[in-house]
Order: sequence, then C-alpha cells, then structure tokens
Amino acid sequence: MNPPAPASPHAPVREQWLSQVREPALDPQRAIVDAHHHLWDRPGQRYLAEQLLSDTRSGHNVVATVYLQCRSFYDAGQPEPLQPVGEVRFATEVAQHSPPGTQLCAAIVAGADLRPGDAVAPVLEAMLEAGNGRLRGVRNTTAWHADARLVSNPTPPPAGVLAEPGFRQGAAQLLRHGLSLDIWAYHTQLPEVLDLAQALPGLPIILNHLGGPLGAGPYAGKRDEVFAAWSSGLKALAHCPNVLLKLGGLGMRVGGFALDEREKPPGSVELAQLSAPYVLTAVEVFGSQRCLFESNFPVDKGMVGYGVLWNAFKRITAGFSEAEKNALFSGNASRCYRLAPSL
Repeated sequence: MNPPAPASPHAPVREQWLSQVREPALDPQRAIVDAHHHLWDRPGQRYLAEQLLSDTRSGHNVVATVYLQCRSFYDAGQPEPLQPVGEVRFATEVAQHSPPGTQLCAAIVAGADLRPGDAVAPVLEAMLEAGNGRLRGVRNTTAWHADARLVSNPTPPPAGVLAEPGFRQGAAQLLRHGLSLDIWAYHTQLPEVLDLAQALPGLPIILNHLGGPLGAGPYAGKRDEVFAAWSSGLKALAHCPNVLLKLGGLGMRVGGFALDEREKPPGSVELAQLSAPYVLTAVEVFGSQRCLFESNFPVDKGMVGYGVLWNAFKRITAGFSEAEKNALFSGNASRCYRLAPSL
C-alpha cells in the first residue's frame, strides 16, 4: 500500500523564511515575460495581483505575465461546464487594472474541460468573449501517477486523460477556435503527450514545467535514472514541431528537491546549479526558439523567492547569445501567446 499523499500538494509560502535571502537583480534591464503563474484566494493561501506585483517588482524587468488556470474564481451560478468562465473574467479584470510597466495576465490560459468533445465549443466561445481578446489557450488537469504521493493537484485526474477520444475531440476544437493547449504531465506521461502531439499536428502544445521530471515517492534517490528517462522522452517530443516547452516548475514537491525543508531558502548560485542540468538539456533538445521561462508562482514560491529564481535562470544562460536570451526570457512567450508587439 502506498503512503498517503501530503496534506497539500504544494509547499506553503512563508514570507519570513524567504526574506532570509534577497539578491539584487542580475541583468536588470532584460525584458521578461513570465510565461506561467496563478492567482488565487484560498484558506491560508492568498496570491492576488497585489502579491504578484510585489514579486515582479523585485528588481527584474517583468513586462508581462501569462495567467494559467487553477480553478479559481469560478462562477457558481452557472451550469458546471460554464463555471470556469468566471476565472477568465477575473483574470481579464486583473489585466485591465495593470499598472504601467507590467501587463498582468496579458494572455490567459483557461480551464475548459475538453473531455466532452465537441460539446466544449460553446464554453470556449463564452471564454473568448470573457477574455476580451486575451484568451490564448486551455489547460486541463492531466498530471497523473498511480502512486498517491505524486499528487500536484488538489483534484487529481483519472489515468489516461490525454488519450480519451472525448479529450482529443475537445482538443481539436481548440484548433478550430485558434487556441493552444497547455499540458502539465509527469515525465512518465511523455509518451502520452507525444501520441497526442502526433495525432493533432496542427495544434500548438505548450508542455509545462520542463516535462515533469519526478524526484519524490518511488523516484526519490533515483535522479540519474529519472533524468535518463525524462531526457529520452523530451528528445522524442522535440521531433513534433507543434510542441514548445516551459522552463521552470522544479519547486514543486513532486520534484523531490525539498528546498522548503531547509533552514534557509536557496540563493541563485545554488539554484542555478540544481536547475542547470534540466534547463540546459531542455534547450539543447528543443532549441532556444521553442523554450520559454516561467515562474510557476505562487506554487514554486514555497521553495524559492521570485528575484532569486530569475537570477538563477540568468546565471544558467549567461553564456548564451543575446538573441537566445531574448527568445527565452520574452520573445518566445510573446510569440507563443500572441502578446502585443509593444511588450
């Protein structure tokens, strides 16, 4: 029998703990589009525009952000399939009240359930209207493992969602509506992502969190073995030109680094050393034109500060050309999520 899942899939945010490590921003003028963050107001967990702006103002030049669904601010007064439209409406309101210099929620990735197939079309249309020109894609809950310790979502999905005929029919609706598909999957599911990408070659797919290399539960202490399987899965996926890869997300409990259990949070030098094998391999496999950096805040904030995280990314890419840096930190996200040319 597997041990029980942790009480929360994410490490709690502790501002006082994070405050022990503060760093000046490296390369502070470089434009950053944070390609993946959430907003929510939950018991003991509050991360709204105010908290996000406090992080983005840590010295780095964050010009825009991309909002990813997290089942927040649903419209309980609507039929269940339409309730996630409320989340799009909320993110749109945040975007409309952005301060000068940082366009919050410049693009929105919503949470329409794709499993009903073609029946998702009216939901997508309602979300497009609520997004007021900002809706760019959809993400479903898809990260799954048989081991209960490997939970990264408060409501885990069933196994095999990406292969369900209904899901694929719904994904085809995204293509018809000019939308992309974000996917959060563990490294053990990369063959499923590959099969989907090959089945829908015209659908832009953005794989989240470096493709989910696991390091907890049955994978604890097996980092070399996981790295080999993960990198092999990425190499196969890279042959699909419709797939892009987000660089980040290593601060989740399923990654097994357990940085939150330490007396002090990591600085950017240590974080860069820890992350570099994954980031550099991903960029080598996918190329600098198909990768984009993300914060995954506030999820990763349980283990690392915002300014430290971006400093680590900058340290890892210090030897890259200016064109490569511009692509990874802002250009690819702007192109992928079709942001305004002025950003």
